[in-house]
Amino acid sequence: GRPVVVLLGGESGVGKTRLVAEFEHRLTGGLVLRGESIEQSDHGDGELPYAPLLSALRPLIREEHEVFDQLSGASRSQLAALIPGLGDGTAPVVRDDAPGQLRMFEALLDVLDLLSCTQPVVLVLEDVHWADRSTRMFTTFLARSVRQERLMLLLTFRTDELHRRHPLRPLLSELERLERARRVEIAPFDPVELTEALTDILGEPPTAELARRLYERSEGNPL
Repeated sequence: GRPVVVLLGGESGVGKTRLVAEFEHRLTGGLVLRGESIEQSDHGDGELPYAPLLSALRPLIREEHEVFDQLSGASRSQLAALIPGLGDGTAPVVRDDAPGQLRMFEALLDVLDLLSCTQPVVLVLEDVHWADRSTRMFTTFLARSVRQERLMLLLTFRTDELHRRHPLRPLLSELERLERARRVEIAPFDPVELTEALTDILGEPPTAELARRLYERSEGNPL
């Protein structure tokens, strides 16, 4: 019934994606939009603007969801720069100047607002440590702009990727200061938890030697 921001962190392989999938499986009466960020190592930051957002909206685009028909002409025109088929046949261009970016942000907010009028919406952006600059800026805008929308913004990130000067660090710090934000970090298994997981996998308790050896090799990382 109110907007919330969840920051879900943990090292690679610790189970963030599995936890999100389990949450999505158990969720009833809500719409989950899930997008993945693209690693930016092979191309400059910002070369693929809004990539995780487009990934999240792609199912709605494919089914020609009615929400796009409910948009104002201005919002629809802005989104046409990102989503083929929404425009009037001309070739709109994504503008990265401040006014153009703000209009794009407002159009994306309109989509989420309209969707949340009929059901709770969960917007999952995974691996935001790879997110482009435009996506990071929109994330800040969205977290600060929502008021009454039934929206959960769920961001996942690898804590072991966040070096001291990583661009995601200031974003996380800013979002954590919001009253509606909650940060959750998944820790590796301790020896007892690893033994429980092995018991579930094997169908019987593991030997103490097997549990010890696997804990030493995995350091509690489930993957």
